[in-house]
Amino acid sequence: MNAVLVELGRRYVERWMALLVLPGLLYVAGAAAAYRLGHVHWADLGRLTGLLEPGGPLIGRGVSSVWLFVIVVLPLLSAAAGLAARGMAAVLERLWFEPWPRGLDRLARQRTAARAARWTAADEVYREELDRVGARPSAADSARLDVLAARRNAVALRPPAHPVWAGDRLGAVDARVWGWYRLDVVFAWPRLWLVLTDAEQNALRTARTELDAAVALAGWGVLIVPVAVWWWPALPVAAAVFVTGLRRTRAAVDTLAHLTEAAFDLRGATLARELGFDVPPGRLSPAVGMQVTAHLRKHA
Repeated sequence: MNAVLVELGRRYVERWMALLVLPGLLYVAGAAAAYRLGHVHWADLGRLTGLLEPGGPLIGRGVSSVWLFVIVVLPLLSAAAGLAARGMAAVLERLWFEPWPRGLDRLARQRTAARAARWTAADEVYREELDRVGARPSAADSARLDVLAARRNAVALRPPAHPVWAGDRLGAVDARVWGWYRLDVVFAWPRLWLVLTDAEQNALRTARTELDAAVALAGWGVLIVPVAVWWWPALPVAAAVFVTGLRRTRAAVDTLAHLTEAAFDLRGATLARELGFDVPPGRLSPAVGMQVTAHLRKHA
């Protein structure tokens, strides 16, 4: 799935800047206001009067000082805040989507084991119910099975192998595509991208953009925490922003994973035909998928 994320994220540097510049300006303004208010006068908005005027708390005397601050200092501070948020977003991406770094090995194993235990327990309950109802379940039994399957799938779509839900959700695409079509996502994705229609590519790009924006929002939430040193209400604000970003990230990850898997469902056979394989009408069979994978790997 990392190949998918890289491919979809290559052309979004400009959009990242658009996402970070304005929030950076708001962050700097909020941090300045928090510093001015302090803990004691945390709700006294009157203390913000004249904050940017010559001779005020932030700017020296004279009109030239105002222009210097607005044209030079403020953009630099906003850019620095944006870069800091981007760095924090990169850290969150590493923790949410990729294997954890070496220093967190033990914690990663503990979290993965705990999630795997929850998944196994939910799966056992589902399978016990499935054995009980037999081959012809009633409508009530089917509804009960759907609920139990949803509980299991809320943990992960397969036995967890990552400390965080998002990592397992993206990793499940690789496993499900391999299990159903015997296609290696890493090698097949760049070729599959070339046979997708413009509408399908745009849908994937939009999903990737939504994911980037959601992770960036969570990064801003973390970056707001230090402002609490001067202004204690920054803590609930940071928590609200981070939780919103986390919820949006979860939804964006699920959407991107579904769309990526759908691309293989809809265009896997097309990919095989474009590569010269004889594919009968219908979906791509695992046998042909294995041949396609061997061809794409080229003994790698």
